[in-house]
Amino acid sequence: MRTQLEFYLEEIERRLERLHELVEKAFMDSMDSFKNLDQEAAAKVKELATDIDELEGKIEENVLETIGRRQPVAKDLRKLSVYLQTAHNLHRVGRYAYKIAHITYLCKEIQHFKELISLPHLAELAKSTLEIAMRGVLKSDLSKLDELEKLESESDKETSDMFNEIAQYLREQNGIEEMALFYMIIGRYCERAADQAFQIAEKAVYMVKGKRVRLGLAYKGKASLAPH
Repeated sequence: MRTQLEFYLEEIERRLERLHELVEKAFMDSMDSFKNLDQEAAAKVKELATDIDELEGKIEENVLETIGRRQPVAKDLRKLSVYLQTAHNLHRVGRYAYKIAHITYLCKEIQHFKELISLPHLAELAKSTLEIAMRGVLKSDLSKLDELEKLESESDKETSDMFNEIAQYLREQNGIEEMALFYMIIGRYCERAADQAFQIAEKAVYMVKGKRVRLGLAYKGKASLAPH
């Protein structure tokens, strides 16, 4: 028979899973809206951002209420702390989606000067990174953490190649500066979304193992990444 604490934890987990679903949809839809310069799709992303705000607030209330009323200790308290921080990380990704959708609004009078390949790919990499991180939090599954290293390396290379390509276009064409700036800003949002996923993954390790690690290529040799 489930305890009251287990009931509250499961409810928070369901809402956290739903928040991840909404954030992922908003982020990928925002990228599609920019790729297609679709104003209507951008408007829907902005509406979805409101739902994300509200759900993140509910999760925060649930966590604080559970801590106050159920007085969890040790592992359960650590889990609740991670749930709260994860909700904040997901909310930030939702804000990036909102900003990308807003950039679509700013493109009413301009067009793409190149086929978009790198940006959708960077968005997919961020999505994959987030899915691995959330599996760690919601399923206590750390088996895929090593894949984060490969995804980060691929993302870094794709970003570098994209910036070099944009620089080449700027040397060859006039009147593309505004759109080129938007490409670089959105690329940075994709990087930041992946950064939030890395933070979630680090919290997943803390939740499951009770120890803190630093993930990412920049920290190789300073932390053990292999789950034990």
